[in-house]
Amino acid sequence: MDKDKYFTVNAELKFDVSAQDIDDIMASALEGGISYWCGRAEVVGEYLGEFASDQISRGGSLILYDIETDDKWELTLEKFLAGIKMYVERGGTNIIEEGAISTWQIDGRAADFIVQYAVLGEREFG
Repeated sequence: MDKDKYFTVNAELKFDVSAQDIDDIMASALEGGISYWCGRAEVVGEYLGEFASDQISRGGSLILYDIETDDKWELTLEKFLAGIKMYVERGGTNIIEEGAISTWQIDGRAADFIVQYAVLGEREFG
């Protein structure tokens, strides 16, 4: 038997993301994770929580403004969840424990990547 032969296995991964997880990830992103490419985040409409980081989990949205250009992007819950999915699919499985997100594994850099995947569909910065 050839012991150097490898086989590819595709597996579907399901996990839960709580509103608190989203708030924590967004706080990490807004408090420094995305600040090198995002000059400002603006709440669309009324604040749905106490902080801008509470907006997404409550179904609101944020407009993120590029720090150097006139580019801007809208971040919604749907886009945010797609960003987490992309992050995990591209190797960020360390943020999942026992079928749920483990936010203590998500630092500013991971939060940055999640937000970039959410609004850009890729990692364009950093």
